[in-house]
Amino acid sequence: METAILDVRGMSCGGCERSVRLAVGALPGVHEVVPEHIGDQVEVTYDPAAVTLEAIREAVRQAGFSTDP
Repeated sequence: METAILDVRGMSCGGCERSVRLAVGALPGVHEVVPEHIGDQVEVTYDPAAVTLEAIREAVRQAGFSTDP
């Protein structure tokens, strides 16, 4: 398992956090997702053999938010 903290722009409320949590959490290999709109971050614990950081970033983008590569 690895843990990554990604900067996420555009989250402004608990509903935004929920959207990120659901989108990233649906990826195979993701074990925990902790978004924080106050800090503009999401902490993700994942299995790098099953999912890439780029796939996680893409899930954040698909949820309607932006993240740096």
